[in-house]
Amino acid sequence: MGIRVAYLTHYADLYGANRSLLDLMLQLRAAHNVEPMVFLPVDGPLIERLADLGIAHKVVPWAPWMTKRHYEGGWHHRFQQHIRYLRQARGNRIRNKALRPILEEQLAKWGTQLVHVNSLAVGMATELVGRLSIPLVWHMREMPERHYGFHHDHGVRAYVDALKKADARIAISDAVRKDVAHRIGPSVPVEVVHNGIYTAPGFAAAALGSEERWRNVAPFTFLMAGVIHPAKGHDEAIAALAIVLREHKARLRIIGGGNKDGLRRAIHAQGLQDQVDLLDYADDLSEFYGSGHALLMCSRHEALGRVTIEAMAHGLPVIGRAEGGTLEVIEDGSTGLLYDKGPEELAVRMLQLIRDPEGAREMATAAMRDVAVRFTVEGSADRVMQRYTELLQDHGAKS
Repeated sequence: MGIRVAYLTHYADLYGANRSLLDLMLQLRAAHNVEPMVFLPVDGPLIERLADLGIAHKVVPWAPWMTKRHYEGGWHHRFQQHIRYLRQARGNRIRNKALRPILEEQLAKWGTQLVHVNSLAVGMATELVGRLSIPLVWHMREMPERHYGFHHDHGVRAYVDALKKADARIAISDAVRKDVAHRIGPSVPVEVVHNGIYTAPGFAAAALGSEERWRNVAPFTFLMAGVIHPAKGHDEAIAALAIVLREHKARLRIIGGGNKDGLRRAIHAQGLQDQVDLLDYADDLSEFYGSGHALLMCSRHEALGRVTIEAMAHGLPVIGRAEGGTLEVIEDGSTGLLYDKGPEELAVRMLQLIRDPEGAREMATAAMRDVAVRFTVEGSADRVMQRYTELLQDHGAKS
């Protein structure tokens, strides 16, 4: 029998955090005899994927311990909104307290030996493992306050205490490690393990046909992929494209889920309806990556950037905002380009690629080689498994 690890994730869509979790679990199962079971609070596409892969799963509808709070109107309106948020937070705590015995029973019944939490947004973990007396690994995949503007409904102290109680903390980038450290302090150990994006054969498959895009570079087409959210910088890309179009023909293709109303307004305000394609999100982005010549990663406070690495693996040069984990992925001028001064500088970088497609192709080739070494699923899973082994050995010694 393998090691039984329960994974708690915070949502059921197939965006970056859950795609990385799937890759990790499959590699741990194949190479390290880990038996995974996934617990999640809602139904969604992830459930179907888990069923197809033969991974045990259970929906337990707990509430997150982080929410976005938006205030508007006069002081009295804001006060009423604040009261509603407080009531919602109290209701969520009561709900989670009632659900905790159910989740605890499921973990015990399954014979869980270790709990792996897949997001900082899951606040159910520490009480569970404390009662079951099993190790807890907290996988930190986001910067919830800076990137998404989340509020800690249980209070910052409860958040900090919970993270400190974990037996191990893993951050997907040094940017995330530093972001967590400003709350829990630099003395609390956090190990950095970059996400594995593809297996070694997967990187080889992604590179196939990557040269085809350079046979026709007119119009030069830029891509953006991921959830539609203000922090992702779509508005900046739209403004930059408008500047680029003063000198060259170009296109922008955007794929992603979420509310696109604000994005459509920005496109219409710039008169770019004929130059920008808005596409619904797809689980497999391989075809999308093949439809352009470069990717824009304009995200502010990006934790690492799975899309960035995927695009590089598919032979796309990436222009990234010089913030967060993007700085750990792109070597400026070698494996991609960086900018930090808004749409004007982004437009300069875009024009650089348009004017020198051969240089763009060479940059993309260097990027493919780099990410295929640094971001393998095998390497990530090996390091996570090493941490599991150490924790279980230590737990056995204490029992």
